[in-house]
This record gives sequence, C-alpha cells and structure tokens, in this order.
Amino acid sequence: MAISLDLPLGDIKAIVAVFVVTLVAMKMITTMKKKRYNLPPGPWGLPLVGYLPFFGPMPHVTFTEMRKKYGDVVSITMGSWPAVVISGCDAIKEALVTKRDDFAGRPAFTTSVLLNDGRNFGFGAYGPVNRMQRKIVSNVVYTFSNARKNPIEDIIRSDAKIIVEEFLSHGGKSFCPLEQLSVAASSMVYQLCYGRLRNIREDEDFLETVRQTNNFSEFTKAGNPVDVMPWLRYVMPSKISKFLELLKMSVDVRSKKVEEHESSFHESDLRDIADGLIHAGNNLSKEEKALGLDKNRVVENLDTVFGAGTSTVSSNLKWFVGLMATFPEVQEEVFQQINDVVGQDRDITLADRTQLPLLEATLYEILRFIGTVPFAIPHSTTCDTTLQGYDIPEGTVVLVNLYSAFMDEKVWGDPKIFRPQRFLDSEGQLDRGLVEQVPAFSLGRRRCVGEVLARMELFLFTGTLIQRLKFFKPPEQPDFELKQNFGLTLEVQPYNVCVIKRE
Repeated sequence: MAISLDLPLGDIKAIVAVFVVTLVAMKMITTMKKKRYNLPPGPWGLPLVGYLPFFGPMPHVTFTEMRKKYGDVVSITMGSWPAVVISGCDAIKEALVTKRDDFAGRPAFTTSVLLNDGRNFGFGAYGPVNRMQRKIVSNVVYTFSNARKNPIEDIIRSDAKIIVEEFLSHGGKSFCPLEQLSVAASSMVYQLCYGRLRNIREDEDFLETVRQTNNFSEFTKAGNPVDVMPWLRYVMPSKISKFLELLKMSVDVRSKKVEEHESSFHESDLRDIADGLIHAGNNLSKEEKALGLDKNRVVENLDTVFGAGTSTVSSNLKWFVGLMATFPEVQEEVFQQINDVVGQDRDITLADRTQLPLLEATLYEILRFIGTVPFAIPHSTTCDTTLQGYDIPEGTVVLVNLYSAFMDEKVWGDPKIFRPQRFLDSEGQLDRGLVEQVPAFSLGRRRCVGEVLARMELFLFTGTLIQRLKFFKPPEQPDFELKQNFGLTLEVQPYNVCVIKRE
C-alpha cells in the first residue's frame, strides 16, 4: 500500500524513529566489524544511503579510478549493505576462481528474492540445489548449441542474412541500425529456446517476448533502489509492484510456450532448449529430487537463458557495426581475411574460426575496449573469508569490476586504444593467454552458461555482415562519435550509419 504524503504526526515520528534506529544500528555494526575484522580500505559514505550518491553516471569508471587510491579491494556501503569492490585480474581471479565457493553467493536483494522466490539458478542462493540446477541447464544449453546436433549455424546465418537485406534496403542512405540488431539477437536465442520459425518477425509470441524483454531491461537497467535500501519498498511501492507486473508478463509468455511444447513433446526427438529442459525435468535422478529439484524449477530457467543470451549479444552487435564504421581500416583487414579464406561463394561456418583469427580478435577487442558487461551480477560471500590479505565477512555484497580488468594498463599497455591486433601472436594466431585476461562472461561458479553459444552467434553473425556489407560514417555527420549508456550492459547510444553491398 502506498504511503500518503499527508501523514499524521505520530506516523511521521515513527518513520523518523525507524531511520534513527537504523542509522545507530548501522554505526554500531560498522564499529564492531572494524574492531573484529581487518577490512579493506575505502571511502566514507552517508547515513542510510552509504556510498551510492557518489557512484556517478558511470560507476565502473568511478570504481576503476578508486582503485588507484585504495587498491584492488575496496570497502564501501551500498545503502543497508556492506560491500567490497574487486578490481584487476589478479584479485578477480582469486575471488571467483581460487576461492570460488567463498564468493559464489548472491545478495538477498528484494528483487532477487521475488524472482521466483530464489528458484532461478542465476539469482538463487549458492548450494547443492543451485549447483545441480546449473549443471542441468549448462548441459542442455551445450547440447542445443552444438552444431553437430542442432542447426544453430543455419539459424544464426539466416538472421544475419535478413539483416543484410534490411540494411541494404536503405539504399546507402544513413539510418539507425539498433532496433534491427536487437530483434536479430532476440530471434536467434528465441529459436534456440523454442524452435525454428520461418517467419519469426511476424510471430506474435516472439514479438510479445521481445516487448516484454525490452520493458524488463528498461526497468532494471540502472538497478532497483529497493534492493540496497529495503525500507524504500514502503516509501516507493511502485518499484515493487512494477517489477512484479513485468515478471508476471514474462512468466505468462514462457508458460504458454512450454505448454505448447509439452503437447507435442517426444522423448526421442528433442527439438530445442525447451524440449531439453522438459526432458531433464522428466528424468530427474533420485539425488536431484532429494535436493528439492522438480520439473517446474528446471523449466523456469528458460527465462534466464533467453534474457542472458539476448542482452549481451544484442549489445555487442550494436557496438560492432558502429566500431566498424569508426575504424574502416580494421573493417577492411577483417574483410580481406574473410575474402581470402571463405570468398564470396559460400557461407562462413564455425569450422572457419581457426582460419579467421582477426575476426575473433576484433570481437575480443570489442568486449575489452567497450567493457560491454562492466560488472558481473553482484555476488556475496558465503562464509567469512579473505581476499588479497583482507578479511571479508560472510554476507558481504561483492561487486566484481570487470571493466577494471579490461582497462588495466599493466596488462594492455594502451587500453584506451582500439587495436584488435593486440590479441594476435607473432604468427598471426589468436593469443589464448591474452584472451583469458578478458573475463567478459565472468568466472568461477557463476560464469555465464551461455558463453559458448554467445561466442558462436557473434562470430557467425558479424562474419556474415562483413562478408557482404561495408559500413561507413554518414557523410553529413562529420562529428560521428559513439557514446555509452550505463546499465546491466553498456549500451551504445543511438547512431546512424551508411551501408553498401560488397562486390
């Protein structure tokens, strides 16, 4: 129920009293922890809100600069939550790989709890159930993104060819490509989840899924203040009611598709990820059932697969087109390698990857240079632990600043320069050692289960575009510049580009 602005004096006094008690309690807890723990250094925050007002419009940049003063592990307060910010490859790997179980938790944020009451493996608490659930989903995603068992290559190339025709329909005149690329990214993941469709851009279920995904992403892109200041749910109830409304719409769309699949399901003919998860739910082992897993819980993860698979790929495709127009010399070098290896008479396949190292290097450089995913989804500590010599208490919120690894001068030398060749060794092949320094899909227990699929999509889709199209800046826009919007991913602000056909 919303709180009226016209409150009785007694209620106002009660609210003030709650705030004062909360403030005193936070101060006492902070003081006790400082006496008990060797906490990392960090800046002071404000009562109730902590360091939140100082995050700035680009928190990843703020924290990367903060690293210069305080080091790789920094203590801050996020509203009601004690937190640490981890920066740099060494500290990130120590936390997420070396001590992966200690840092594998998720904060009990309000929206995370509401998200299927923690049943979603991406946001659920870490433990045996979560590990088993993740294993099931990972196996299913791998199976249906494996080119030997599923026509995923055809799906990706078909969507890329649709984009080629849509881009060429502008006749070389400038246009904004963002919406078309967003739809293409959604289309690829949707068909992997629910089966191939011939006229997907006319399918009402798909269009409704895209609408709901866009609405949910827009609402959550900058985070929900109720998560870090839970008392705000009584002051800003709309933040919860809107979240629940969007969540219900997403569940309704997914439930409809699952019901359709169940009506035509055959154990011997698994057509897509939805069938794969239904199959897994029907064949849970005694051990899995004993842990509390059931079919519904397994199938619910379709939402996670679709949402995660869409956002990262969509963002990277948008940056790719803009950056190819910005750096025509890189675009031409990539095209020449594709032309030498593949030519114009056949489609690019995954088998070409080892022979197209510059295309892969360019995709890694975009992940690094832009920092498409600046932060991992917040972690939390599952026990009292240590990091870089500091004590990190159980239940601490952990912000993993991936962007700091992408911009580390000790690793990259000139991180603010777009230079894909940095990922090639002396023989012109992909430098696997440097690739490992780009944890764009996170690391450890919470590493993205769709990473293999996302890399496939980006390679085939962008390769098809460069093979057939040439991108360049609009002649009427001499001040062409790509700018960022901060959110769950670093989205590029709308821009125009010109496209012509490769001859």
